[in-house]
Amino acid sequence: MFILLFLLWIVFNGRITGEILLLGAVICAALTFFCSRIFDARYPRLFPSPRKIRSGVLYILALLREMILCNLRVMGLILRRAEVRPRLIYFRTKLTGETARTVLANSITLTPGTITVSVEGDRFCVHALDADLAKTLEDGPLAHRLQKMEEL
Repeated sequence: MFILLFLLWIVFNGRITGEILLLGAVICAALTFFCSRIFDARYPRLFPSPRKIRSGVLYILALLREMILCNLRVMGLILRRAEVRPRLIYFRTKLTGETARTVLANSITLTPGTITVSVEGDRFCVHALDADLAKTLEDGPLAHRLQKMEEL
């Protein structure tokens, strides 16, 4: 994080002098320290393992696929002028990590027609524009991929 912040500092300053580099190093070190304390961040490795990179890329591809499919479903609802049946759906997830649950909640919100209303532990409350849009929330491809990522 320090390196990224320091590089951004140099790029946004537009010139390099001793004072700018020293001030940037101090500010970036302080920001890295405070962010790691506030967000309880740990940096065990500089680069993730190839398996984690692969599963992350596969997750992003699965998310893009779901976004496209949900876009088509919502467009179908609009173009057919079908009756919309909004629902609040409650379900529990098998994800154990807080980060994985947060990623799932944000991914659900990113897909058209669904919004994550609340997450309390492993219990999700999702508003779906139509009942068909919420069929694959609990055991869908996104939750399945996140479970595989937690196992790594």
